[in-house]
Amino acid sequence: MTRRLQLLPAALLLVVPLVAAPLRAQGVEYAPGTTKYRLLTSTKGTQTSPMGNQDFQVDARQQLTVNLAKQTKDTMVATVTLDSLSMKSAQGAPDLSRLLGSTFVSYISPTGRVYSTKPAEGSDPVLAQVTESVARFLPTYRRDLKAGLTWADTTTGKVNQQGLEVDRTIVSNYKVVGDTAVAGEQAFKVERASTVKAAGSGSAQGTPISLESVTTSIAVFFLSPKGQYLGGRQNDDINVKITIIAQGAEITIKQLAESKIEAIK
Repeated sequence: MTRRLQLLPAALLLVVPLVAAPLRAQGVEYAPGTTKYRLLTSTKGTQTSPMGNQDFQVDARQQLTVNLAKQTKDTMVATVTLDSLSMKSAQGAPDLSRLLGSTFVSYISPTGRVYSTKPAEGSDPVLAQVTESVARFLPTYRRDLKAGLTWADTTTGKVNQQGLEVDRTIVSNYKVVGDTAVAGEQAFKVERASTVKAAGSGSAQGTPISLESVTTSIAVFFLSPKGQYLGGRQNDDINVKITIIAQGAEITIKQLAESKIEAIK
């Protein structure tokens, strides 16, 4: 039991200017092509269980190659390759080299809505966690972007979280706050505030459990009029409750995560 309790946080963690001439959308859609991205995430948290409290911090660095190809008028194929991945915590740095080169394929709309995702080959449990985050790496937006535009979006579905298939609902509110320059390129600046709720039950590491989670997220992302995602930043406040059904024991995990995404090529 002790070993299981200690492993839960790691699995979960692997579970978002220069003033230029005002931009107006001419029907912005993601452009075919290949771009590399660097992702930096710092997560601090506390796990509380019948065995006591445990603080933790994990710093992660990733590099992805994202290739976008037009399949039909309404469908694009997004192929994401994991070029590098490293994690560092007080427990050390795990060897994640086995995951490098993994490829994830998603079918999306020209404005980023995910139709379906094909996970990377292999049964590594870490890949299941990575697949969900990679599938939604590219932000969703509206074609008619312009300063001051606001809209809301709700998505529901089943996802893999903590090794379980859970029901998830995401409610997001967007606002185009204006335009700016990123690495010398004009871009729309879009703010997104989201609430994510998920719940489910099943078996983790052979132990029947139930899971509930609530996440509030504040993000900003940048998109060029040509349809290139130029990166962004995101702060997440994550609260998870895991119940070990046989013992009726509860584990709560609270996390604060800060992420930064940069287009590097």
